[in-house]
Amino acid sequence: MKKLVYLILFVTFYANSQSYTVIHTIGKIYDTSSDSYLKKGSKISEKSSLKFETEGARAAALSSTRGRFVIQKEAKDASSNDIAYALASVISPVRGKLSTRAGAINNKLDFQKYFQKGSIALLGETYKIDVSQGSYPINDSKFFYAQYMLNGESINKKLGGENGRIVMDISEFFSVDGSTIDSGSVDDIKLFYYDVTEGTSTFISDMSLVKITDQEIEPLLQEFQADDEGLLEILNALYGSVSQDALNEFRSSK
Repeated sequence: MKKLVYLILFVTFYANSQSYTVIHTIGKIYDTSSDSYLKKGSKISEKSSLKFETEGARAAALSSTRGRFVIQKEAKDASSNDIAYALASVISPVRGKLSTRAGAINNKLDFQKYFQKGSIALLGETYKIDVSQGSYPINDSKFFYAQYMLNGESINKKLGGENGRIVMDISEFFSVDGSTIDSGSVDDIKLFYYDVTEGTSTFISDMSLVKITDQEIEPLLQEFQADDEGLLEILNALYGSVSQDALNEFRSSK
């Protein structure tokens, strides 16, 4: 009986003494326990209380015994940034990398399944989507374009194409009148297919796209130099879906 009590006390103490090391942050998260903002290398414990001072703020952290974790409050929680959250209420284990979005898209339903799994994170200079040339030929008279809202204004962006692929120039997509815009300032992204001869524009799907900047990706590349699985887990947890193919293409461009 005494051994059981000691075991319970040990497990309880061990659980309460868990610590985490922050490896990446997005936005400003204030640790009231240490009176400091989270940054790479910060140590936090189960007793920490955190304030999310910027919209969408989140962080990735490691536990030496429990693996990788993401720290973020629920998106639907619009509480004031003055509220401090107990770490246990905003930390969750990384669920693993998402499956690769493979195979050519043949119809509208395929497009919707492709995009409605969640946000897609964009790396590097281009983003490519394989599509059926029979269903969606891409040429001067038939092409895809995207539409999004920026500060209440509707912006249209024609998308390039090559050999059965939609090819998005990421820098051009997130620019207006020659000026770069933050991908986070864009709302309500929609994909359309346009037929010049028929003069018809067909709605295809809603999209959620997030651009990962060089400043954001470089520390993670250093952290996970020989661990693509770990890197993909963190990217998928913090930003959105990134396939192994997209990561390989990005690495080869460096």
